[in-house]
Amino acid sequence: MSQVDSKRPGRLNMRVSERQERVLRAAAELSGETLTGFVLASATERAEEILERGQRIDVSAEEFKRFVDALEAPAEEMPALRRYARKRSPIRAR
Repeated sequence: MSQVDSKRPGRLNMRVSERQERVLRAAAELSGETLTGFVLASATERAEEILERGQRIDVSAEEFKRFVDALEAPAEEMPALRRYARKRSPIRAR
């Protein structure tokens, strides 16, 4: 097994149209990369952007101020929650 194989044991197979293959090959050649390297780098970069976006919450300045105000406001009384907190749990402790 070569070094490349041992570093990347996973494999993805995909079908592409003739146009997609032509565009990808031309872009890879223009960037001086192999087709595999080009597609892998491009797909990984896009995946990382999407994952990062999924972990971030974007809010306007006004929404952020409302959020901070809600955090800093006094806690509201919740009698039902207080009542349940006093009850013995039906789940046996270990």
